Amino acid sequence: MSVLNREKLKEDGSNYLDWIRTLRITLRYENKEYVLDEDVPILGENPTPEEVTAYNKHYDESTKVACLMLPTMSSGLQMNFETWGAFNINQQLEEMFQEQARQEQFEIVKSLMACKLQEGAVVCTHVQKMKSYIDRLGNLGVELPKELAIDMVLNSLTSTYSQFIMNFNMNGLDKTLMELHGMLKTAEASMMKPNNSNLTAPVLAIDFSSAKRKRAPQPKGKGKGKVGQSEPAPKKRAQDEIAPSVDPSEAICFYCQVK
Repeated sequence: MSVLNREKLKEDGSNYLDWIRTLRITLRYENKEYVLDEDVPILGENPTPEEVTAYNKHYDESTKVACLMLPTMSSGLQMNFETWGAFNINQQLEEMFQEQARQEQFEIVKSLMACKLQEGAVVCTHVQKMKSYIDRLGNLGVELPKELAIDMVLNSLTSTYSQFIMNFNMNGLDKTLMELHGMLKTAEASMMKPNNSNLTAPVLAIDFSSAKRKRAPQPKGKGKGKVGQSEPAPKKRAQDEIAPSVDPSEAICFYCQVK
């Protein structure tokens, strides 16, 4: 009652969605939420003892829940539902304020479709935001298929995750949203490592310690050229004079002798 009395249901139903959400959470804790969605069963002429027991339990819990609902409503609504059971009260309120629920559903779907991961943003926060929208739709009775929810999340990612998306689809992975959340978190951590090929262009590294110099083939001539006619060959640095460098921008080209 302390939770439900924080905000009473207004007569115009402007806070109906928040009120019914709080009510369902409270009843779920007490294992009595079912009385909002299931009417009290009707007993036949010769009911079995099990049917009588189930009827009495359902009737008693429906009455108790109705007594919880009435004090959390405005006085006008209390007079309308004073003698009603929990199931009938819930059905009537849904019909009265369904338009507001429909409007909230539209706004949530609109926000969900507009979700796009921005470059440099944290992917975990993005997935959690989309999951909150999907969960809110579930509270309104709109259950998205698991595969559709996964596709919507993958479609919202940036081109940086194109390789991840291709591998995910090619392997036909059957994952939940939270499992996908964990996989994306791992992929993000891997791509954030320095010198990662997914974030920077690949650099061709040359290991000077093991490289072997190959001499260009010399043209074969029948005779020697005349003195003074040949140009001196450019002086090249010895292999030992060129120190290998970890920084590609500081590396000296073997042939050009420049960085």
